[in-house]
Amino acid sequence: MENSPLASILSIVFIDLIGFGMIIPILPLYAQRFQASEWQIGILLASYSFMQFLASPVLGWFSDRYGRKPVLLCSLIGSATGYILMASAISLAMLFLARILAGVAGASVGTASAYIADITAPENRSKRMGLIGAAFGIGFVLGPAIGGILSQWSVVAPFWFAAVLSILNAVLMWIMLPEPERHAARERGPVNLRQIFEQAGGWRLGVVTAIYFIAIAGFAVVTVIYPQVSHRRFGLNQSQISYIFVMVGLIGAGIQGGGIGRLVQRFGDVNLAIAGFAIMCVSMMMMPLARSVPLFLLFTAGLAVGNSLSQPTVNAIASKSASAALQGRVMGVVQSAGSLGRVFGPVLAGFLLTGDHTRPNIQYGNTPFLVGGVVIAIAFGLATTLRRSTPAKAVTASPVEADKN
Repeated sequence: MENSPLASILSIVFIDLIGFGMIIPILPLYAQRFQASEWQIGILLASYSFMQFLASPVLGWFSDRYGRKPVLLCSLIGSATGYILMASAISLAMLFLARILAGVAGASVGTASAYIADITAPENRSKRMGLIGAAFGIGFVLGPAIGGILSQWSVVAPFWFAAVLSILNAVLMWIMLPEPERHAARERGPVNLRQIFEQAGGWRLGVVTAIYFIAIAGFAVVTVIYPQVSHRRFGLNQSQISYIFVMVGLIGAGIQGGGIGRLVQRFGDVNLAIAGFAIMCVSMMMMPLARSVPLFLLFTAGLAVGNSLSQPTVNAIASKSASAALQGRVMGVVQSAGSLGRVFGPVLAGFLLTGDHTRPNIQYGNTPFLVGGVVIAIAFGLATTLRRSTPAKAVTASPVEADKN
């Protein structure tokens, strides 16, 4: 895989995720410097995913029309600009503007997925999509750790460092990343959602998109309240909670970066997604029963395993439903649905956790865990319907040379 387009795009995604991961732990505290209230901080965090939701299909269309590389390059420049604005912010409004710009730039994840689909044969896409998940996992492990170290010198140091990373990443992309051969013939395809769904698998793509939205929302319901619940129930401090997130990231990197390819070859994308949702659902439902830290960690690990099995396979199923000319738009639509789930999930979690706080007969955090499990159960049910259909034939093109690496 040395010097291949796959290695280049994965290194670019990895570096980008390190920069993103550095910002997450410190942004709420940074926002308090501008007298931001709790609900304003919540909106600030959600604004990133909301802008991803709006921008993902648009960037997908641009990548289909003008190429993957220009869109990815502009996104990195946009990320760098956003980080610089965050570091230079003199008001809460300026911080919101920077976060919104970063969200638009972050919508390029769908384009990166489309790039990998361009250079990968359909039967290997789950494995390749898993590598993106591994890059996410490792980035979220290293990013917060680096951000924590840099913040000891200055609260804005992580923002400046993330900006430098994005600029260097853009240079790396300009030099190393070729436009995928399969995307050489650019077409003026459908722009509106109805046409995209009609030409890319019809109801099957609609089901996959719904599954992705529901699964992301259900996972977000649990992850957003996890620090508060683990602190209140077991007295875990910020350092201990960060170690748990490192564990989750390592599980994701291990499964999505190594084992997912062999598992897909044996069981298939759909069956593996169904199994992942089943593990997630059971783990969430069992969390309210955990009365000790080891048992709580066991269910947390189960949640990480289930998510690592389902995420790349659902992405691969969506990719296989689309022709080469529609990859950017289809992956943009799917990633947009995921971004909307990341907006909806935290809002639902906050509402449920507030309810637990006001009802003394319910243990704090039980309702979000149970509702999250129900949400994932819906994704499980929808995933079983995919067994009764086959993906579109338009994507059965022969693998390109890069897939041999």
